[in-house]
Amino acid sequence: MKLSLSNIISAFIVLLNCVNIIAQKGIEDGSKYGHGDDSVKCLKNLTLCRDRIKTGNYTDAIRYWRVSFNECPQSSQYLYIDGAKMFNELIIVEKDPVRQNALIDTLMMIYDQRMKYFDQKGNVLGRKAVDLLRYRKDDIIAVEEAYNYLEESVNLLKNKSLMPVVAAFMTSTYALFEAGKVTDMKVIDNYSLASDIIDNALAENPADEDVKKVRENIDRNFITCGAHSCQSLINYFKPQYENKKTDIPFLKKVVSCMSTLDCNEDPLYFQASEALYQQEPSALAAFNLAKIFVTKENYNKAAAYYKEAIEKEKDPLNRAEYYYQLGWITFGKLEDLKSARKYALQAISLRPGWGEPYILIGDAYAASKDCFTDDFEKRTVYWAAVDKFVQAKSIDASLSEKVNERIQIYSSYFPDVETIFFYSLKDGDPYTVGCWINEKTIVRSR
Repeated sequence: MKLSLSNIISAFIVLLNCVNIIAQKGIEDGSKYGHGDDSVKCLKNLTLCRDRIKTGNYTDAIRYWRVSFNECPQSSQYLYIDGAKMFNELIIVEKDPVRQNALIDTLMMIYDQRMKYFDQKGNVLGRKAVDLLRYRKDDIIAVEEAYNYLEESVNLLKNKSLMPVVAAFMTSTYALFEAGKVTDMKVIDNYSLASDIIDNALAENPADEDVKKVRENIDRNFITCGAHSCQSLINYFKPQYENKKTDIPFLKKVVSCMSTLDCNEDPLYFQASEALYQQEPSALAAFNLAKIFVTKENYNKAAAYYKEAIEKEKDPLNRAEYYYQLGWITFGKLEDLKSARKYALQAISLRPGWGEPYILIGDAYAASKDCFTDDFEKRTVYWAAVDKFVQAKSIDASLSEKVNERIQIYSSYFPDVETIFFYSLKDGDPYTVGCWINEKTIVRSR
């Protein structure tokens, strides 16, 4: 069969294209490895690079990595995972600022190229931002750039965000607020978003210490950053309230934020607390209502809600706090001294190393002199009171200043030597204080 000239030319073009395909790199034809010798070269460089990175031989690894990065960028995600690991190590050990900056720029380029070929934008943006903050945290322009990446990352991933990304998101938020680049409303908005992510993580794994640490840090910084006041919280939450007053997570956020800043006297706090209690009559909701009725000076109703909070609460430390608060209003407002001691002892049983309930008991004893008609017996209550103050600081040294003042005052009310002698007693003798106190102590003169 005789071929025409046009057939010969067509065959030649096909052959030429085949030759080009054989010679093309991955970056040129959009394939993972390229074709022909180039694909062999790509696979060889990837293998040699990975082997050397595993052993920490970055000097050799970087030669093979660079070829793969430039010639077959779609070959493997390990190209970018290993590359980020390698360049982070190189940045840390580099002493020359110029070379270090060049390495940081390359690290940022690694993240950009990873997103270009493998997407995963939310995840990669977060990692890129964390590294950018790590090396350029003193450059406010870089901090702002990192913040933008972090904001996009957490909005894309929401509850799937990594905890280091959430922590960096809030760190950069606080830094930008201090520099005057974001508003107080934005700080509250970001804190609200970060809190939701953390709450979800703790709901899935309540024992996760890393998440708890992030929670502790962002809460502490939120309180101290100066981005908020009771009024700013009201300005932030109030416009949302009508549309969200049946949304339990929203109500919890309002109550938690306002409680943290002691904004308990604002009507919005009361509205949110009551709505939360109606939607979810939990221990925390009851406790928040108790605090509200304390501020309203309705102590009987406050006591009722404290008792309900105690009944519903499972966590022993929270129950201890509720018992302690109930003890204080029972002592100071309802003047039921015996019940106040009962609640304080319940708090101690749940939290043995806590000194404050002992102070409460001591104050209740000191207020009990009306138990007696005899002047000597009236003064014996101060022995029992001082015993509790001494016990408080013996288990919690931080209370020393607080209790020493009480000890000094109440010791001056001890009976004098003549009165003790008149009752056939002397210093150091055992003695039981009567009435409802019924506490064993020792005789002491002033």
